[in-house]
Amino acid sequence: MSPTAESANPPAVLDAADLPLQDGELIILSIKPSRWYVLLVSWPVVLAAALVAGGVALSERFGMYPADSGLANWLCAGVAVIRLVWAAVQWVALRYVLTSRRLLRVGAGASAGLTELPLACVQSAEVARSAGQRALAVGSLTFRGESGRALPMLWAHVAQPNRVADLVNEAIAKAHR
Repeated sequence: MSPTAESANPPAVLDAADLPLQDGELIILSIKPSRWYVLLVSWPVVLAAALVAGGVALSERFGMYPADSGLANWLCAGVAVIRLVWAAVQWVALRYVLTSRRLLRVGAGASAGLTELPLACVQSAEVARSAGQRALAVGSLTFRGESGRALPMLWAHVAQPNRVADLVNEAIAKAHR
């Protein structure tokens, strides 16, 4: 899916009943990571599997590996598929939520549970982009606290990261008034 087609879709809305909201707390934004998340978190394993399969095939071709490379190719393909499926499961369960009082990261799998950060502790949201993220028009949001120190939360691989950062920074400004 192209980044422009994805950005045309409005962010999905999370039902307030799914979150432990405090009295008077409102959901301002509820988004999932970009669909590119699956590839962005999986590419190192997929690349390693492809390199191993290619190396086995080359070594067999030049007589350095006497066994059939078919099994190695199947194992490498299996590892790559398992990683992609696991990333898809993580993507389905992952959601980033901005409320009038907190930043939330709701996840499952390796990132299971609810991570929260009070807006009163956050000074700013900043966009960080790797080369791959720039190419796919996504980015990750990092959060800074007092004295510019990094806070322990990351919203990874977000579509329209500048727009999302602006919304978060507006909510932070309101929380500090």
